[in-house]
Amino acid sequence: MITRPAAARCRGLLLALCAACAPALAAPIVLAPSLAGQYQAGSGVDATFLKVDDAWHGSSVLWNEATKQYGSGQPVSSWGWGTGLWGIADWQTANHSPTAGMIQDSWSGRVAQIAWGDDAYNSAHGARWGTVDRAPLFSGAGSQDNWSSSFSGYIRITDDGLYNFSVRYDDGFFFKLHGDGSTLELSTDLLNPRDTLGFGQDLLLSAGLYAFELGAYERLEAGVVELSWSRDGGGWARVPTANLVASDAAAAVPEPATFALVAASLGLLAASRARRKRRDA
Repeated sequence: MITRPAAARCRGLLLALCAACAPALAAPIVLAPSLAGQYQAGSGVDATFLKVDDAWHGSSVLWNEATKQYGSGQPVSSWGWGTGLWGIADWQTANHSPTAGMIQDSWSGRVAQIAWGDDAYNSAHGARWGTVDRAPLFSGAGSQDNWSSSFSGYIRITDDGLYNFSVRYDDGFFFKLHGDGSTLELSTDLLNPRDTLGFGQDLLLSAGLYAFELGAYERLEAGVVELSWSRDGGGWARVPTANLVASDAAAAVPEPATFALVAASLGLLAASRARRKRRDA
């Protein structure tokens, strides 16, 4: 039989354990915009997609054959099975210093949203995770493995408040959000099952443009990259086209005070003309 004091102690211990297990509400990260103020709606950002030769044998990602772990040992490309893309280091090679014969095809242009994948992703996972557009590299038959993507421009914030950003990925990615003198980064390296990763703390953002970079890659089977945001603690949604601004398309909107000043000036001019007409009559 449990006495009342013992029961009270049990309840107290249970409440203490629950409090210890409950996640603490972390203060949001304050990030000032790269360019403060109100800006015109965007029409998308710049993107590049690269198709890497499936037989490319140049990965610099390290693999320890004895421990079966990444991060030490020899480059994956030292083994016959080590073809294609294996990590962010290989994304860097493909996008900045490709070796001879590495790149089979490429596409560059402006995209209205960041939600791209391949047929294997839409077929196997679209019903659960949501379908995405097929990467523009894959307009016809051929391999849809070993491809990378990169996106850059600005994210346009029109209302001050709490925001968060996430990337859906398969196999890996990095995302950098630049403010005024500060940068926040998300990344997942090497090969991973598809997932969605966001910042561990919300971001307190003010109106303006925030520069960003997003790079992603896929080795075999399903591949996807999707940029989403949440506002004031809500659910994830793709960043709308109007909030994606290309680097060469940033155009500021005149401050409301400017409109008011112009309107007041026009009003004074009209009143002055009216008085002059009355005097001349």
